Amino acid sequence: MNAIEVKNLIKYYDHGKIKAVDDISFEVPQGSRFGYLGPNGAGKTTTIRCILGFLNADAGDITILGEKINPKKDVKIRNRIGYLPGELGLYKNMPANELIKYFAKLYDIEIDWNFVEEVSERLKLDMNRKVGVLSKGNKQKVGVLSALMGKFDLLIMDEPTSGLDPLMQSEFYRIVSERQKESKCTVFLCSHVLSEIEKFCSRVAIIKSGKIVEISNVDDLKAKNLKHIELIFKTPESMKKFKSFLESEYPESIIKYEFLTQLEFLLTPIQARKILCEISEQDWDGLPIKDFSIAHSTLENIFLQYYDEGKPKGGKIA
Repeated sequence: MNAIEVKNLIKYYDHGKIKAVDDISFEVPQGSRFGYLGPNGAGKTTTIRCILGFLNADAGDITILGEKINPKKDVKIRNRIGYLPGELGLYKNMPANELIKYFAKLYDIEIDWNFVEEVSERLKLDMNRKVGVLSKGNKQKVGVLSALMGKFDLLIMDEPTSGLDPLMQSEFYRIVSERQKESKCTVFLCSHVLSEIEKFCSRVAIIKSGKIVEISNVDDLKAKNLKHIELIFKTPESMKKFKSFLESEYPESIIKYEFLTQLEFLLTPIQARKILCEISEQDWDGLPIKDFSIAHSTLENIFLQYYDEGKPKGGKIA
């Protein structure tokens, strides 16, 4: 059984003038770690709000844990879902521990306080302090606790590490991994942080301007890699001359960085092998390359293929 099934989901805003989610479909296998990847404004949060029934879809069907969802009637299913929104709305005058108790009553679940105390210690969160005096990062930790306080069948987390420092981000993923192993839950992780999706999730959907442009296993997606090539020249003139050659002969290349004698660009594996042969075989006549490196693909490089409008032609990518 799939934990989430979304079929032909459409959602408009502004009285039908803006299509935020454009006929998307995807499935999230039960027990999996599924990444939902896209920049701000791509439609990620709208999708989540439709899944949870916070928004009424204009078209399409949503099934959660085997139950077809009717937002106006089916609210009990939310007791099986731990949810961390992208924008937290927390009562400022309540201490964190009282807020967790309040959330538990809304969910109608029992809290494992030993687990909550353990997680709060690992996240270095003082549960007795009022939410209003907490930093952004500590408020985010309260949100994390609210999503993990019960043994939910499904965790839906929207930008879960926002505001957390790198050490706390790593600890967060360890905690979620342990929770999933214990409860056998499904994790639906919505993010624009590509490295997090790559390390944590096994499957990913990429959304662009309200449309799903790719659904794939992370390993399969990385197999469609672009090679990251870095060249260091002896002089700025050498770098400029090679860049002109690159733009002319490889217009589909993506230039990521250029400065003085350094040039970094992306090419497909076939193109990368070809250009390396050309670099080694041709007489460059005053274009000596001082050093070079080729990096393995990352999800970020693959992501650029979907988000560079109009297919790149040697243009610099910020």
